[in-house]
Amino acid sequence: MIYDAAIIGAGPAGLLCARQSARRGLRTALIDSHAEPGAKLAVSGGGRGNVTNRILAQNRYLGEDTALLRSVLRSFTCEDALALMRELRLPVEERDFGQIFGLRPASLLAERLAVQCDDAGVDFYLGETVGRILRPAASEHSFGGTEDEFFVLFTSRERIRARTLVLACGSPACPQLGGSDRLARLAVSWGHTLVPFRPVLVPLIMPDGWPLAGLEGISLNVRLGLERGGSVSWPDPEGIRPLLFTHRGVSGPAVLTVSCWWRPGDGLVIDFLPELSVSTLLDARENSRLLVKNLLSRHLPARLAKALCPPELAERKTAGLSRKDRQRLADACHRFRAAPTGTEGMKRAEAAAGGIALASLSRRLESLSVPGLFFCGEIVDITGLLGGYNIHWAFASGQLVGNALAETLKKPRPHHGRQG
Repeated sequence: MIYDAAIIGAGPAGLLCARQSARRGLRTALIDSHAEPGAKLAVSGGGRGNVTNRILAQNRYLGEDTALLRSVLRSFTCEDALALMRELRLPVEERDFGQIFGLRPASLLAERLAVQCDDAGVDFYLGETVGRILRPAASEHSFGGTEDEFFVLFTSRERIRARTLVLACGSPACPQLGGSDRLARLAVSWGHTLVPFRPVLVPLIMPDGWPLAGLEGISLNVRLGLERGGSVSWPDPEGIRPLLFTHRGVSGPAVLTVSCWWRPGDGLVIDFLPELSVSTLLDARENSRLLVKNLLSRHLPARLAKALCPPELAERKTAGLSRKDRQRLADACHRFRAAPTGTEGMKRAEAAAGGIALASLSRRLESLSVPGLFFCGEIVDITGLLGGYNIHWAFASGQLVGNALAETLKKPRPHHGRQG
């Protein structure tokens, strides 16, 4: 089989890329090890799919070089993502922080994108793991017709030749759904720079017996900071999000977001009352006769209030606290410090930071060292925060590369690929 474009990975980036490529008249093959396309997409956003966000700002993304990001996001905006959902007849709703979710199962999004690919003439190779890949032998990709000018992909049952190759195969996150860094490592052997992958959007583990152990199930809004090298930063641009205590440590949107910046050795700084001032509560005349523990219990879950309150202050009236005691109480509530021992790893991570460095790629996400080789989606060193940013990046980069393929090949030939 000879194709204009072979795309490895049938996630949101690969599906958008294949759809756009085929609609532009290219003979396109889409290959994935799963029997169904969009396996990870189908479980995203709690199964509803957080498909985009109203706030597509550069500070919602991480990467060693995000300069290219702005132009990619301009080429596929939030309105473009919403138009895609309308085209697929999938209703959406907007939630807090500009997050936009589907109102139907995310599996339908994957299915309908696959149907559009099929209608456009994409040939699917599902349940096929790519083993070996030979790149073109020619130093310049002339797109002629000789064997050594094709990418050659070997699967367990097929040998596929293609004039261009797209790696849309994701990252090592969610290995249970096929996440792997194997093809990223292959790209390194072909001369690309790989920023090491690390799990993000992932719960953090706390040491046994840490002061807030035993509070699993409690959830509340917090402001979460990181302590590194003696200085504290508050990196989440949204500021306040929910935190959830778990059996192993902490999770919830606040923790998943801050995990994007957390590195081993960093401490957490937690403001459990981000919208109230403990000092103001202590100054209020109506609270002067309250016991400290009762005052905190009015504004925090009782078990958490008990754990935060210094035992020697719990039974004292607020009016009798010294300046030092007031500061201790304020620090316990507004700047509680904890030292995570690690994350729950790639298996629990919703994404992985790192990937193929943008310095290795052109503005069209084409390799600078292997002409005709393109990258899109999570395999690239661009990672979004919690809130639909990663799926949007997948859509945007996938469509960009789909268009770039057509521009690269210019004069596609008639379709002679596999039918059905």
